[in-house]
Amino acid sequence: MSAAKKVTKTRTEAGWTVTATWEIGEDGPISIGPSAVSVMLAPDADPKARVRGYTTGVARRVERLISDMQTEVVGEPEAAHLSGISARALRDALIKMPANPRTDPDAYYRGLLALFDSLDSAGHPAPINVLSDRLGVPKQTIKTQLATARRRFPRG
Repeated sequence: MSAAKKVTKTRTEAGWTVTATWEIGEDGPISIGPSAVSVMLAPDADPKARVRGYTTGVARRVERLISDMQTEVVGEPEAAHLSGISARALRDALIKMPANPRTDPDAYYRGLLALFDSLDSAGHPAPINVLSDRLGVPKQTIKTQLATARRRFPRG
């Protein structure tokens, strides 16, 4: 058995340099995600970036950069598959939901919460990813919407 080697990728964007390292074993990457990540202000960063510092906007860019580098190292993540019955039930539930929370907030948030709970209770490994894909909404937005739904409709 040979020792794991390390693969390091670096990207710079908007005044920030992101470096991520993956450990690679004989059969490929040991994990999907990186084993180490560093984020540093680039030496040639715009003065405005220096003043703002590390913000949530920077964090979103960092997440995207890590995802891009991860695809290079690990490959495309496999899409989560639903059984025919689950896929059909999900499609039918999505059709009944409003297109967005602005149309009918209560119906949207109740529907989103019900869908998440259905996927989660069925043991789906990534219900947020499925909802993000099916609704065409970023994962972070789904997480925020679920938090809103839980506040509006707390469980007993």
